[in-house]
Amino acid sequence: MRYAANLLVVSDSPANKIEPCLVEAGYRCTRLSFLQMFEEDFGDQSFDLILIDGENNTAHVNVKDIARMAIEHALPTLLIGPADIKCRIQTISPGYCDLELLSRVASLVRLENMEQELARRIATTETYGVDLSTVTSPEPDIGEANILIVGNKTVVLGNILLRLDTKTNIHICKNPELALEDLRSREFDAVILSGVGLGDANLRLCNDIRADTRLYNLPVLMVLENTENRRAAFVHGVSDIIFHETEMDALINRVGLQIQQYRYRFAIQNLFRLAKQHPVADGPSDLYSSGFMRTHLPVMFKEHAAQHKVLSVATIKIDNLDKVKEKYGYPPSDQLLRQVGSALSNLVRGEDFCSHLDTGHFLIALPGTRKVEALIALKRVEGVLRSTEFALSYVPKSVQVETSVGLAEVQPNDTIEDVVERGLSQGMGDEKAA
Repeated sequence: MRYAANLLVVSDSPANKIEPCLVEAGYRCTRLSFLQMFEEDFGDQSFDLILIDGENNTAHVNVKDIARMAIEHALPTLLIGPADIKCRIQTISPGYCDLELLSRVASLVRLENMEQELARRIATTETYGVDLSTVTSPEPDIGEANILIVGNKTVVLGNILLRLDTKTNIHICKNPELALEDLRSREFDAVILSGVGLGDANLRLCNDIRADTRLYNLPVLMVLENTENRRAAFVHGVSDIIFHETEMDALINRVGLQIQQYRYRFAIQNLFRLAKQHPVADGPSDLYSSGFMRTHLPVMFKEHAAQHKVLSVATIKIDNLDKVKEKYGYPPSDQLLRQVGSALSNLVRGEDFCSHLDTGHFLIALPGTRKVEALIALKRVEGVLRSTEFALSYVPKSVQVETSVGLAEVQPNDTIEDVVERGLSQGMGDEKAA
């Protein structure tokens, strides 16, 4: 069986509430007690993430010791429960909801997926003779990040500014109705929303950000004053939450994690831009070519199989491309193809691989993602594509695309053709099918 990731749960309780939620979400969980943790060879593990259950520590082990060991061995760590610890690990407070736990775990696992995909992408691209010596992994420090803070509560704004790195470039927008214009006019690494806002204005702003093809993947964090708003924040597309005032010391770590993901995304995109002069890109769609895809995907298949990790492959087809060609000619249809390709490159996650498959037909590989989660992501992507109005030269009015989607999980010994054909036959109707 394949999993989204391999997790180690350090807990003294077999009945902890961490494991059921994560197992249901497709993660493989191995549990060790706090004392067993110190008996194991900590460095000789293949875990993607360590979760420390601070709420079930009957042995009264100092969780700081485990956290330090995790940092020494470069193992991502999530500390759950009450703790007085200040170091570069992620934390989650008591009373968390399942969406908060899943979001925090997914962010840490995604960062590892991005690191692996960047290395894979570099290796494949170098076979085309491309010099990628300038492509490096982003630094964990947020440094001179550009951050937009939305809100008008003086106390909350003051506490946010107090915790951010002094090198960061801060822009404050007190009116959430004007924030979208700010986000579109400048390049930001993250946006921090101060509460849900009057009349849920900040939740609506988050919806608007997730409906914009250019801003779709922008990290959005929310500083909450009311614990009852936890679930609503995640449902509306917030990347992470921080509670005022109890979690403000965790702000810099959580913002940093989201910004590092965002920068990995740019590193992977920059790699493609550097390689475009070589035969890795498809001209009409401005995505990776079918030839590059047929070189790269078998490596993804092999590595995911070796790690027992799930991998989903989706296809998206522009169903009305031929109609546009027949009515307006080749130039507008080529223009539509390129605009949809550009939109897709902005909509997919940083670790996802997006390429040309056939004319008007695109392929997306989603690392570490089951079909059920890929389905949710693809419905959002398809929804944004369908609602976008594409302006084409010499066409009197904007054009909206009609799309069809295929989706399947990669099975042992699958070829690219196998998984694409199975996805097309299954479509997105049965998210439980592989």
